[in-house]
Amino acid sequence: MHRWRPGYLNELYLLFYRKKVVMFAIFSALLPILLAISLHALQPVLGLIAISQSFPIEMLSIYTSIWIPLVILTIIGDLFPNELASKTLKLALLRPNSRFQVFGTKVAALGTGIAGILIVLGIVTFICNLFTGTSANFSETVAMMKAYLAAYMSMIALSALFVFVSQFFKSASSFMVFSLVLYAAAKIAPFLLSSIASFSPVSYTDWHMLWLSQTVSTGKLLTTSLFLVSSCMLFMALGYYKFDRKEV
Repeated sequence: MHRWRPGYLNELYLLFYRKKVVMFAIFSALLPILLAISLHALQPVLGLIAISQSFPIEMLSIYTSIWIPLVILTIIGDLFPNELASKTLKLALLRPNSRFQVFGTKVAALGTGIAGILIVLGIVTFICNLFTGTSANFSETVAMMKAYLAAYMSMIALSALFVFVSQFFKSASSFMVFSLVLYAAAKIAPFLLSSIASFSPVSYTDWHMLWLSQTVSTGKLLTTSLFLVSSCMLFMALGYYKFDRKEV
């Protein structure tokens, strides 16, 4: 473990020194504030559209559908194809670290970044509710935390898929273009063939809503949880297999 810690911290430093990551973090915090101010100011005009106790969940659904997947693709493009193109990956492998350690610390840094965005979003939207006088009670706060944990799990499964995809590319730009097309196609596919949704991690970006529903059975929650964990393990294993055989 003592050999993993420096590598993990190094990946985190590299991640947060990137300007685009800093901009993503700032925008992730500002967007809910701007929306809350706008909706609160326009409430007398728009009537029914206003900030409510469900504001953190509504923002979470927007973030897990569009914003966080975009952040994930950008970070993965920097961690894998971009480092391969700039030869910095070769330098990382020259240290007394195994490929498994390098791969693992990059994935751990990615997971930390996703958790950071969700924590920032949860705190900011919670504070927005306090300032607009629509703060949630204890049970609603517990439900919100449960939804955010479920969203983290679905985003990790999505990350595992695109970490695997990134191993086929040698430049971040080509990876981004292909991944955006793949993500859009995977989102549209269930409208053409509904059975695809059950076997695609991309279809579970709003998985947290199942945990808030009173009508969803425990069995379905358990089945979908096992599917996401299995998807994560499968694509991480395949991603490492490709990474371990990559020529740098």
